[in-house]
Amino acid sequence: MSLRKGMLSPLFGLLFFILLLSGCSSTENSATSHYYLSLMGESQTWNLIGYEVMITPEDLKVGNGTLHMKNEDEYIAEFFRFRTHAVINGEDTVLQSSSVAGNGINIAQDTTGSVESRGYVNNQGDAIRLHEINEIYMVVEWWDLDESERNSERIELYNDNKGSSFLN
Repeated sequence: MSLRKGMLSPLFGLLFFILLLSGCSSTENSATSHYYLSLMGESQTWNLIGYEVMITPEDLKVGNGTLHMKNEDEYIAEFFRFRTHAVINGEDTVLQSSSVAGNGINIAQDTTGSVESRGYVNNQGDAIRLHEINEIYMVVEWWDLDESERNSERIELYNDNKGSSFLN
């Protein structure tokens, strides 16, 4: 009888340990992630500062940046547009777009405004995580009155292939 009693104690301890470990397990899917990026970038003609991207499982908010034409305080055009893109798991998606057309528009400086949408999900139906975003960029287009042509420039804002980063 004392032999059984001696074996029961280690078995009970092992069972308690297994239950403790099973209660502590977690998966990446159950974790909630929130990401906030403050981005800036430039092209040959444009500077973009203060552009924000906030990603939560419920929402995606982008905007609040300022576009400024380099070396210009005033630039009159008849057309101006920007589109912000994100490449998520290899698929290009437009996150924000704005345009204006008319006679005598000063496009030398413009704020991007902001937009909010439901959170993006991946193929498994889970909210996207930062590592699933391959790049974020903006395309700026305008009509050059002097040259009578449409111009288009790309501003790189985020690229996960840039090397080491605290964000990856």
